[in-house]
Amino acid sequence: MNTKEANKFPISSYLAYLGHKPSKNLGSYSLYLSPYRNENTPSFKVSHSKNLWVDYGDSNCGGTLIDLVLKLNPSYDISQALQEISTVSGQSFSFQQQIVLPEKPEPGTDGKVQIVKVKPLGNNQALTDYLNSRNIGMETAKKFCKEVYYCIEDRKYFGLGNRNDNGWSIRNRYWKGCSAQGYSHYQNGSNRLNVFEGIFDLMSYVELYKNDKKANADFLVLNSLANMNDAFRIIKNYNQIGLYLDRDEAGRAATRLLIDKVTNCEDMSSLSFPYKDLSEYLVEWTYRLKR
Repeated sequence: MNTKEANKFPISSYLAYLGHKPSKNLGSYSLYLSPYRNENTPSFKVSHSKNLWVDYGDSNCGGTLIDLVLKLNPSYDISQALQEISTVSGQSFSFQQQIVLPEKPEPGTDGKVQIVKVKPLGNNQALTDYLNSRNIGMETAKKFCKEVYYCIEDRKYFGLGNRNDNGWSIRNRYWKGCSAQGYSHYQNGSNRLNVFEGIFDLMSYVELYKNDKKANADFLVLNSLANMNDAFRIIKNYNQIGLYLDRDEAGRAATRLLIDKVTNCEDMSSLSFPYKDLSEYLVEWTYRLKR
């Protein structure tokens, strides 16, 4: 695939692959929320007839599809941009040729979600923006997450992934799932364990309590309450357990169950009051500080 061929691939299709949907369809062009910066009013225009884009909210920056790929991935050169477009369009390169699979198959890839590759955070601007929208710093996120590229049947996607004991738990702006169910155990050599439902709750906790000694505890992310029974074998080995589960009906029931079964558990969910969880609390708390 050369640059001329690459720039024929519809920008709208590439944006759809990234998970961006148009806010308005106006015949020959569509308006989007910018895919590389935060905004509330769509100012990113895609001309379908010319297959060009312009971002009116970014000093009228714009250009071809290759220009957009380079804008979204500042570390890319032209060759990498062409590879990206080839992968999305399925032209010129087969899926296996274009994406290098790990030497050993990732665990838990025999189901619906097939892991294709895993990269360090910071290569994919859309995922960086997703973290920013949740007020999670890159330094914190890199401790727990990777960029995970995966496919479901013949469709290709990417998301933030955290390893669990059976595979990967994955999420992006529009989807949450896994290659296989399991909990994630992060050990720091502590006799205290802090338990969370989801990875964003853990990362929000780290952002909120960076200077708190309790932030140096071991961490357990259930990823789903369905994994709680399996996680008992980890939880029962700790002298102190802080439960930071959601403040909804399911989270409260799980908290009561853990307190009944493990004597060293303490309900810490009040820290997210009046919100459902620590992730919501961090977003709202940061918003109020900026007002």
